[in-house]
Amino acid sequence: MNKKFFIIFVLTVFVVSFASVSLADDIEERVKALEQHVDKHITHAEGPALMNGIDIATGITMSVQTTSGHDENTVPSEDSTIGIISADFEVSKSLGDNGLAFFSFDAGDGSGLDTSILSTYWGTNGDGEYDGTAADNFTLLEAWYEHAFVNGMVVFTVGKLDMTNYFDGNNVANDGSTQFLADGFVNSVGIEFFGNNPAVRLTISPHEMVDISFGAQSNDWNNLDEMNFYIGEAVIKPKIGGLEGNYRIHAWTNMTNHFEIADTETDQEHDSGYGISLDQQITDSLTLFVRADSADKKLNEIDFVWSGGLAVSGSLWNRSSDVLGIAYGEAQLSSDHHDLQTDPGDETHFEAYYSVAVNEHVAISPDVQIVTNANGDDSFETVWIWGLRGQFTY
Repeated sequence: MNKKFFIIFVLTVFVVSFASVSLADDIEERVKALEQHVDKHITHAEGPALMNGIDIATGITMSVQTTSGHDENTVPSEDSTIGIISADFEVSKSLGDNGLAFFSFDAGDGSGLDTSILSTYWGTNGDGEYDGTAADNFTLLEAWYEHAFVNGMVVFTVGKLDMTNYFDGNNVANDGSTQFLADGFVNSVGIEFFGNNPAVRLTISPHEMVDISFGAQSNDWNNLDEMNFYIGEAVIKPKIGGLEGNYRIHAWTNMTNHFEIADTETDQEHDSGYGISLDQQITDSLTLFVRADSADKKLNEIDFVWSGGLAVSGSLWNRSSDVLGIAYGEAQLSSDHHDLQTDPGDETHFEAYYSVAVNEHVAISPDVQIVTNANGDDSFETVWIWGLRGQFTY
């Protein structure tokens, strides 16, 4: 049996077994909307509704990162310090008892380490990268309508969607503005998400503990009849002794053309993959998470990625709004790409951050990351990345 498939299979069996025991436990209330995940929308966390039920919220995230040890590598020849600033403006309005309209704009500046300094599979800053052009620095990020049916058991969303808001969620590692910075700890780098494009999403909740979601997305507004990306996910949400858990199993396919790594003259119609994203409260203060994804080894430089870590609430030291996060991840080279590398080595990524809640609107987070074997190159010297992030919401 394939080793990577076996790892995911064992974790999946554990998930199903764990959840089946929990089905008998009483749940106080039914979740009537989206599957449980980190809500990245500021409007759902900030303030009361304004102007006849219209929710308006804004957020600014600033981060600075500096490398240490990168001067030992061939390109570039010296360490660098670089920053990113992003601003979000969100508006939502309930339409009737079951409808919701939402749109958001994003603006920012700064290309980030990933683009100009340090290329990695995992990424170093998932909050955003901007190329300096007006089109990229101010954009309509999301615009959609959502409707709930059957007392909230069925939810349908259509428009310009960020599919990571509905799939591959995680309560510990899912938001580059407030949790881990590195892209691979925000969402799996093993899933070929298109970004914010025209899409539809359907979630069915047959039980308080179960969500089943399906999504389809196009990568071109001019060809809406071609839905190129499909994803399905099942979520089991046990609650034992008041401690929440979320166990997600997903599979996806990308119907755009892909070329085989070992034979660039041969293309295949689609890529596909499957994986899991789990988070479980161990105590009121400690939550663990695990992610794992596998994709076609003939079409991908990395065909298996996994990560795990924890988040600890500052309530343990009388700072209830503070959070300490620690995570480790690995991007494993596919066998086909491994054979093409001069010095092949699986890329690994470590990150730790501490979010200090200055007040209910301001949080400051020192952050450290350690990258080894960047882009699968075993000769690449280990790089430390020291960072500081500030988030302001109102």
